[in-house]
Amino acid sequence: MTERVRVQPVSRANLGPLVNTGEHLRAAVAGWQDTAPAEGRARRPSELSLDLAHLAHHDGDGFLVATIDDTVAGFCTAYVRSRTLSVTGLWLLPDFDERAVATHLVRRALAYGERAGAVEACSLVLTGALAEGVLFRFGLRPRFPVYRIRLALSAARTLGNGLARLLPGSESTEQNLRRQTGRADTERIDRLCRGLARPMDHEYWIAERGLRVAMVRDANRVAAYAYGGRGQCGPLAATTSDAAMAALGWALKLASEDGEDEVEILVPGVFEAAMEHLLEAGGRCLATAQWMSRHPGSGMERYILGSTTIP
Repeated sequence: MTERVRVQPVSRANLGPLVNTGEHLRAAVAGWQDTAPAEGRARRPSELSLDLAHLAHHDGDGFLVATIDDTVAGFCTAYVRSRTLSVTGLWLLPDFDERAVATHLVRRALAYGERAGAVEACSLVLTGALAEGVLFRFGLRPRFPVYRIRLALSAARTLGNGLARLLPGSESTEQNLRRQTGRADTERIDRLCRGLARPMDHEYWIAERGLRVAMVRDANRVAAYAYGGRGQCGPLAATTSDAAMAALGWALKLASEDGEDEVEILVPGVFEAAMEHLLEAGGRCLATAQWMSRHPGSGMERYILGSTTIP
């Protein structure tokens, strides 16, 4: 069966069925059952469908689908920001040889990154040991868990208000973020925290996802940004630990103001202070994923993920 696996970039015309497949496969993962798409009625597009459409638009050559005898057997998203390749959303259909399909997808994704000049590769793995084993074979190593945390709206608001007072901050408008100084601040923070720049993702979070953003200052410099909205806390990135905690406060505030029931946060295990505060406030850990990368890095102890597909 291995030699019959074919991998190629996805056609944007065929994106809808892949989104539907990805949503159902994610809902089958422990701790993600609540994300199952509603059937038979109009619904707001999920963050997964919006993320996949964004990557198909900007990174179509890295959005890969594996087929066997013209039948979809799996797909993954791979995109390059600066010189970092992110391999996310490795979704495998159980009716096929999942290890063989994963191997072909990861090999092709890494080749795409090499052609784009990437020198680092990272991946957030939701689906467990099989995918982790394949990535390990290609040189990625497990670094830390990422926890999916849910927090009641009132608790998120209370915690957010308290943490936001640690440093000066304010909500920023889309116009301010698009100005040269605003773009320079977010790029500087991203480079110091993640080692990359991603202006197209910042535009997407505001324009397509409808998230709000706040900026936190430490002394005379902007030291963190924090997104939140519609019950989603993050992404956020900071240059200092104090700024990271204040940014968490702002992200919780923004998420709780637009949320309907609960706030969701994806927290790297190395951001221990965030985990402690969220759990102390009554947060529930629903699921865990594994962050893998080729090289050990720093900065994720001052970071909250925006989603599993565009972490």
